Amino acid sequence: MTLPLIYIRISRSLSFKEIKKERGVIVPIFKKTLIVLSFIFLISILIYLNMYLFGTSTVGIYGVILITYLVIKLGLSFLYEPFKGKPHDYKVAAVIPSYNEDAESLLETLKSVLAQTYPLSEIYIVDDGSSNTDAIQLIEEYVNREVDICRNVIVHRSLVNKGKRHAQAWAFERSDADVFLTVDSDTYIYPNALEELLKSFNDETVYAATGHLNARNRQTNLLTRLTDIRYDNAFGVERAAQSLTGNILVCSGPLSIYRREVIIPNLERYKNQTFLGLPVSIGDDRCLTNYAIDLGRTVYQSTARCDTDVPFQLKSYLKQQNRWNKSFFRESIISVKKILSNPIVALWTIFEVVMFMMLIVAIGNLLFNQAIQLDLIKLFAFLSIIFIVALCRNVHYMIKHPASFLLSPLYGILHLFVLQPLKLYSLCTIKNTEWGTRKKVTIFK
Repeated sequence: MTLPLIYIRISRSLSFKEIKKERGVIVPIFKKTLIVLSFIFLISILIYLNMYLFGTSTVGIYGVILITYLVIKLGLSFLYEPFKGKPHDYKVAAVIPSYNEDAESLLETLKSVLAQTYPLSEIYIVDDGSSNTDAIQLIEEYVNREVDICRNVIVHRSLVNKGKRHAQAWAFERSDADVFLTVDSDTYIYPNALEELLKSFNDETVYAATGHLNARNRQTNLLTRLTDIRYDNAFGVERAAQSLTGNILVCSGPLSIYRREVIIPNLERYKNQTFLGLPVSIGDDRCLTNYAIDLGRTVYQSTARCDTDVPFQLKSYLKQQNRWNKSFFRESIISVKKILSNPIVALWTIFEVVMFMMLIVAIGNLLFNQAIQLDLIKLFAFLSIIFIVALCRNVHYMIKHPASFLLSPLYGILHLFVLQPLKLYSLCTIKNTEWGTRKKVTIFK
């Protein structure tokens, strides 16, 4: 209790600006310390439960590998620092594809892009043959009305729905920009998002960068809250860890930048990609990231932020996850092929695939053996481990939204009993081109 008092006495002799500066240093250190100590505490419980109850069984071995992987990812994410400095001068074009989007949502997206602190040379809004034209009509009316601020906005309507890649390609082909900013049509990007992203391009070895994504409709229901928790982990931990090695696997569609050298030479491949002899229309962000990886580093910039709409109904959510799963498996095969040219990318990918496969085997083994033996203690212990793992994965979220952090175990249950079986289904039906979309507001991925 004496520490705060000492700090207050010292602070009284400082100016307001100096106090603010000290608080700016002390608060993040305190938060990081709290997160690290909480993580160590949870991991200690996890190690005890795993070794004491499961030992060298299949579940026990999976537990050891999982704990090791968690420590590596969390450890790397704690070391992560965003890029700093003033960005260089670039000609930047924003590309916003849209299909049957909500009109107000698309308009908010355009306004957020127009409000960027870093000047944009061109802003392309490409409607991909929407059956509902309310959104693109509203955009055209706004652009015609607000001529002064929309001089660099180019609106295009495609007569036929060809897919997100072709909508983006229409803009890519017509721009001579040095850098392309990709934004999804249901996304609000913060005013300094582009400026922050471009700081990473001060490093000439970086060819693509992505920002931090959260759910704009987080407060809608339990599903959107759980999705926001997952997003925060996917960016604040997973991409932060991968960024430290210079190899994030996915530059997210809602907010990413790519150098021209990534896009233009690969444009025909991008539009006409096939897998197992079938045309590919989904997984655009992962595909573009792979092109960037071929040239250099791909990174995460935590200070570039955006909010996006996420599915609030389970059916739409599962369709989205099914699309992402198929993209994950398809592009993982491509990533593993890079094991000689880029072993770190291959290792990150192999880790993800192996963890998924081992989890399926461990669950099957546990349910079969323990159900026969009616060992309820071990079944309960396994559920406890799932709860603690979920808390470990999202330990950084306890500072941001303490109450929602306690919901993490619910995502653990969703992940284990819904999303893992769905991954198996996605793998088994990977040749099925009916990826599934939302009828009114499509979330591209």
